[in-house]
Amino acid sequence: MALSTGVTPAMLDQLVKGSLPTEAEAQALVRKAAEVLAPLPALVQAEVPAGATLHVVGDIHGQLPELRRVLEVCGLPVPRVNLLLFNGDFVDRGPCSVEVMLSLFALVVSCPEAVFLNRGNHETRSMNRVYGFEEEVLQKYSRDTFEVFQQAFAQLPLATLVNESVLVTHGGLPASDGIKVADIASLTKVERPCHGLYHDLLWADPSSFNGRNPSPRGAGIFLFGPDVAERFCEENGLLCLIRSHEVVMNGYAWQPGGRCLTVFSAANYVGRAGNLGAVCHIRPPSGGRVEAQDISFSTFEGASKPLPMQLRSRL
Repeated sequence: MALSTGVTPAMLDQLVKGSLPTEAEAQALVRKAAEVLAPLPALVQAEVPAGATLHVVGDIHGQLPELRRVLEVCGLPVPRVNLLLFNGDFVDRGPCSVEVMLSLFALVVSCPEAVFLNRGNHETRSMNRVYGFEEEVLQKYSRDTFEVFQQAFAQLPLATLVNESVLVTHGGLPASDGIKVADIASLTKVERPCHGLYHDLLWADPSSFNGRNPSPRGAGIFLFGPDVAERFCEENGLLCLIRSHEVVMNGYAWQPGGRCLTVFSAANYVGRAGNLGAVCHIRPPSGGRVEAQDISFSTFEGASKPLPMQLRSRL
């Protein structure tokens, strides 16, 4: 039966299997997703009621088999019962970024009450030109379709606050102390989030060393230590920050101190890294504030075998 949005279960099933719609259908879906996303603020408030589960999914990076695996592990979205939050970097690197992005847009269009999409640093024009999404769209569709995708990316929220106690954003924390969750909420969504707090939310990484230090990524990116994460969470009344943005071999990893969690879902990243993928499950039994015992994980292997260690070292 067709949903009111025009996305049918059969269409979603075909997308997740890698079957592309026509260009007209693809553009219509992306434009509809942009319409659904446009009214959302930069910081979305997500409520996980009693008995429900929110699944936080890390980077997918165009790896369609891993998206299929995530949906097998988590199940399809059901309002107030089974919620999914995809935490950015949906595209680039992997060969099926178009299929992945259309699948995620189909999910958010068909069930906007139960599907949340945070923007990643790769949902930007500059990254897409370098890391493959632009070329892939031009091969599969056209320049016009690439522009439609860019318009939709500009409508993606930058962060999600879960039950007022867990902040989920793609990269990390602000470059200076004193920034509050309210400051994130006051941001306006922009096409090119490449400066200030926008940049920090999409690019910063945790470190095991206290303080803030330059990142090997360069370009003004910094690493934040356990003390920074602790202060931010305490000042904002948060249990923790959940972020993605970098490969971790077990699929998830806590920063020392337990205030910052990395979740990465592109198992065997780019077919070479040999890492597990993971999904974080948040199940607050009372539907109120999230506590440490309400967080659990599922991990899974990649669809293909990793390259030998000597080749992985060249990544």
